[in-house]
Amino acid sequence: MTSKSQLELLNSSHQSKVLKAAIFSRFVLFILSILWRTLLAPYDTSASLNPTCRRNPPLPSPLLPSLGSAIENGVIWDSVYFVRIAQCGYEYEQSYAFLPLLPACIFAFSRTVFAPLDTIIGYRAVLALSGYVVCNVAFIFTAMYFYRTPMLHCRLPFCFALIQRPYSTHQYILRACMPCFQLVDATI
Repeated sequence: MTSKSQLELLNSSHQSKVLKAAIFSRFVLFILSILWRTLLAPYDTSASLNPTCRRNPPLPSPLLPSLGSAIENGVIWDSVYFVRIAQCGYEYEQSYAFLPLLPACIFAFSRTVFAPLDTIIGYRAVLALSGYVVCNVAFIFTAMYFYRTPMLHCRLPFCFALIQRPYSTHQYILRACMPCFQLVDATI
């Protein structure tokens, strides 16, 4: 058996385990974040600060504001800026420190996939939900590439990074890992 077929067998047998573990880790972290946000007062209170956009008129009230508020409470730290950029664009100079890929993906998901939820939970909650989905899907793909690349090239064990919030880390790691995997896969 050649080394490439052995590696393919290894990848096929463990690939579904890695995929299941990545998805399971997302659910566990989601539940833990809800639990901690429920039990403890947050250190970062910037999630509740949401002035209207400078260019856009105020949005109508949602049908389920408490659900929308619960989703929005998970928007903390840098996530506040990413959601704000997706909602209002680059309004202030401190916004320019954040790259546009994640806000663009959040905006696209909020206007397409999650558009029906806009009147139910509110536009900002839809943006936050879009951010969660984009980042967690990117995490799952990144986990797959992080598993395959070291296994093919270095025979190193795999580990998960515990990142849950809408940050651009997953997308940029994914974009960095995909070419490395393709390069390693092409040389073996």
